[in-house]
Amino acid sequence: MKIVLVGGQEVPGIGGAENYMLNLARELCVQGHSATIICSGRKPYQTTIDNVKIIHKTCPKSNIIALPLLFFKSIGYIVKNRKNIDIVNYQSIFLAFVPGWITTLCGCRAYYTIHSLAEDNPKHGAFMKWLMKLVAFISIWCCGKNIITISKSKAQEIKKRYGKKCTVIPCGISVNSNYSETDILDRFNIGKGKYYLTIGRVDPIKNLDVLIKAFIKHNNPDKQLVIAGNYENEHGNYLKELAKEHNNIIFTGIVMGNDKDTLLKNCFVDCLVSSSEGMPISLLEAMIYAKPCIVTDIPAIHEIMEEEYGYWCKVGDAETLCKQMECIEKDYSSAIDKGLYLKTNIENNYIWKTVTKRYISYITARQA
Repeated sequence: MKIVLVGGQEVPGIGGAENYMLNLARELCVQGHSATIICSGRKPYQTTIDNVKIIHKTCPKSNIIALPLLFFKSIGYIVKNRKNIDIVNYQSIFLAFVPGWITTLCGCRAYYTIHSLAEDNPKHGAFMKWLMKLVAFISIWCCGKNIITISKSKAQEIKKRYGKKCTVIPCGISVNSNYSETDILDRFNIGKGKYYLTIGRVDPIKNLDVLIKAFIKHNNPDKQLVIAGNYENEHGNYLKELAKEHNNIIFTGIVMGNDKDTLLKNCFVDCLVSSSEGMPISLLEAMIYAKPCIVTDIPAIHEIMEEEYGYWCKVGDAETLCKQMECIEKDYSSAIDKGLYLKTNIENNYIWKTVTKRYISYITARQA
């Protein structure tokens, strides 16, 4: 089967959607299919990673503009190569129905994957959220039946909010047991086994300002807070200003490959304190390394983590977050036991080989 995935920014990248696309495409190729990624970027170019062709189209940074623009820019490639494409999978429903219709007219089948709902991002004001809900409602009902989402909780949200049923195919992770440790800890003066870690987009929805405030309040000079993600944006500047008087808060920028695995393997605790998530890949990656996890009390995280095995805090609440840091440090042996249980659960349910087989089974059934 020949599949084109359209969406994301600068693949390979640190974001959840970008990781989802690349890892799914890699495993599709391993299982004998053909996979191409079309993503947005700062400049147009093509590359190939592990037999996956990646095409970058120039688009603005803002997802609100970039995604619909990317979808329309991908039409030329789809029309030109329509005889060699079976499936086009748009990684959002946001105004994707028009290029989806064109894809169908070209003889290909269009599918749509919802990773998150843009209106849930706290950076948007009331009018913008209302407008996004309107666009999402129109898009969801114009995209037809071939809609995928990445978690049961997200499917329930979509059904409740828009009255539309979606098929759930979760994210997966790759187990990189043969990776080589890098010098990233030395580069940033990070103490092995002594740091709280968070990896992902630097965006208001991730509540990194709350994490920083909780860490400052916790005030343990023997620990560090490592924030891995692209901080070269307005929100990143705000976070840097918030942390400027604290040398034990470290911003690494984007990390990938062996650098990311090195940070995950050697961290003290992994933190994911978002207001909303689709399927939190960065958390799954930490869990495969048997790390204790501080997480927010949101549905997507409850879906992959049982109550007794996580260290839970309220969304936006630095006080409960700080208390969980104290709790882990007081009894780290219990925290490690919880991490080992989480590792086993992920190995049994969220490996890319298994997830990709589900993806192909779903598409094959829909094609029949």
